[in-house]
Amino acid sequence: MTRISEWAASRMRALPKRSFVNWLVPIALACLVLVLQAGGEPVYEALRYERVAVLGGQPWRLLSAHAVHLGWAHGLMNAGGLALCAALAAGTRSWRAWAAAILVLAFGVGILLVVASPQATNYAGLSGVLYGLFIWVLMPRALRGDRTAWIVLIAVVARIGWQMFHPPSHAQRVLIGGEVMVEAHLYGALCALVLCLWQGAWPHLRRA
Repeated sequence: MTRISEWAASRMRALPKRSFVNWLVPIALACLVLVLQAGGEPVYEALRYERVAVLGGQPWRLLSAHAVHLGWAHGLMNAGGLALCAALAAGTRSWRAWAAAILVLAFGVGILLVVASPQATNYAGLSGVLYGLFIWVLMPRALRGDRTAWIVLIAVVARIGWQMFHPPSHAQRVLIGGEVMVEAHLYGALCALVLCLWQGAWPHLRRA
């Protein structure tokens, strides 16, 4: 296991130094979620994912859907999850890395909803991106031998697996104000895995 960890760690880009600036993007996104929630139903309707609207020429909904939510409880839960994810990163991911990861994950989840989930006609919320961000933050630390990161990473993956085979409870649906799109959580995790592999391979491809 030690050799595997060393091999994987050697292929992961070194994390930047801790800096308050590196917290700005997740903080800004959490604030955006709350501001848009305050906009109410008109903002939600204009920005949520609608399959018909996306295919009809409104591709921005692939990104904007992740910033609007079904209600205040839904929005506050995801803003809190984003804060926890940022705390786990502890300022070691640059603001540029945060911005790139969020855009890649949001676009990736949106595209997969279109391609792989034609039955998903409506979607809103940050949870798909959030699951991906947890994996993106934790995987490099786990591969460097951080036991806490391993525990949380395994818990996140196990949570997704549980959701795939156990439909959300009625209480969960009532809490967020609608259906839980479990597929989006899986898509976020898959996109994060691809992103981590790409970031690990990129320095070697650039030198080749």
